[in-house]
Amino acid sequence: MSGLEQTTQAHYATFGDRLAAALAVAKAKGGSVSPEDLAGFDQLHTGGAEATRGVIARLGARPGMHVLDVGCGLGGPARMLASLSGARVTGIDLTPHFVAGAQQLTAATGQEALVDFRCGSALALPFADATFDAAWHIHMSMNVEDKPRMYAEIFRVLKPGARLCLHDPIRGTQGEVMFPVPWAEQATASHLRTLQQMLAHLDDAGFAVLDVADETEEGLAWFAKIAAATAAASAEVKARSAAQADPRFAVMSKNHAANLASGAVAILAVCAQKPL
Repeated sequence: MSGLEQTTQAHYATFGDRLAAALAVAKAKGGSVSPEDLAGFDQLHTGGAEATRGVIARLGARPGMHVLDVGCGLGGPARMLASLSGARVTGIDLTPHFVAGAQQLTAATGQEALVDFRCGSALALPFADATFDAAWHIHMSMNVEDKPRMYAEIFRVLKPGARLCLHDPIRGTQGEVMFPVPWAEQATASHLRTLQQMLAHLDDAGFAVLDVADETEEGLAWFAKIAAATAAASAEVKARSAAQADPRFAVMSKNHAANLASGAVAILAVCAQKPL
């Protein structure tokens, strides 16, 4: 494992106790917990479950397909994808804490037959060539410096004709990025690229880009929605949320929203395809 991967793993290993909160919801629900019930805790990206549903629509997964989730986190998007599409999903993540939590939450939702997880690196995917019918990554490339190698690996494990969809922060066109942000405490751990650079990486790996969308405004609307809900919450709910949160996260989240508003960071959604 590289030094950067060790830094990334350490960063997320202590990233709040979303898992405990999600497991508490699962326990309260008994045997009827669904991916939607957990979405407030296991969708660790800008836009939350709404953004995930958008990526699912672009991916076009269906029953019988096998999808790779690169940088799966606690597995919320993977479980939602399996629930909405009927596809089988394999998630891979650097952080053992996330993978173990993803497995626990998948057991709680009863989706073990369709969703599985393992620890591993996006730079050396532990899968044979042409294994998957589709792939995605949601808010993870900003932690990967060697994007050409990552996209070459994803290209390798996809079948001809398979789609790759991504939904990620990228470097905007204005201003300087304020740190810390949710994916990095300082600039040396952040590897944002511009739109042009991201598209070039995909092209160099062999992908044909099918669709590109700027979802920065959707991200800002999501932050505004969260702020309004927080302001309207009771003191008890605010106290419970504060107790569950990573103490770093309030500043990280505030900076991320400010970076989106200033134009220093943008949210990119892309759908690409491995040629037949």
